[in-house]
Amino acid sequence: MATSKKAHDQFTVTNELGLHFRAAAMIIRTLGEFESQVTISNGKTTADARSVLELMTLSATCGTTLSVTAHGDDAEATVAALGALIGRNFAE
Repeated sequence: MATSKKAHDQFTVTNELGLHFRAAAMIIRTLGEFESQVTISNGKTTADARSVLELMTLSATCGTTLSVTAHGDDAEATVAALGALIGRNFAE
């Protein structure tokens, strides 16, 4: 039985617009390069990171801390890529 790798980290949204539709689309586009299952949580709500509608339910404004968890063989790389995207303010 194969075991799934898990990675987790927290990142703070620092761009003025927060996690809006374009930023959510960038998360989904970034995840297209990876196979891991990913969830993102704001501490109250957890969203499937591959669903723009679920990401929008996080209502992540500037200053929100997001917990990113990935399960899969590329879990660490997936979390690192999302952390880099969030750290670059979604290229805004």
